[in-house]
Amino acid sequence: MASSYTTPTMDVLPWPNGHGFQGTTAWWDYVNSKEERKRLDNLMGLALLDSDICRRLLKDRDASLLAAFELSPATQACLRSIQAATLTEFAEAIMAGPQGQYLEEAS
Repeated sequence: MASSYTTPTMDVLPWPNGHGFQGTTAWWDYVNSKEERKRLDNLMGLALLDSDICRRLLKDRDASLLAAFELSPATQACLRSIQAATLTEFAEAIMAGPQGQYLEEAS
């Protein structure tokens, strides 16, 4: 007898670039219910997994990407001001200097 086991799949990529999987609403409800620091952590995690998200974050400074994570306007401005060639440099810049200090206070 064949097993009818199914694995849930969630689409974690911001609309409209998501892949249309089920669970999108559950994911975004979860993400956006967290404090700002956790939402930023989720954004950084996605950037590690998806080169397009990484490009949009580091090079394009895509406002719609930052808005999808409901980051405050002040945090978005801080993130867009970071000059980094790699995600590692970007993360280090968040943790250092005025951006890191602001994000610590915002969480």
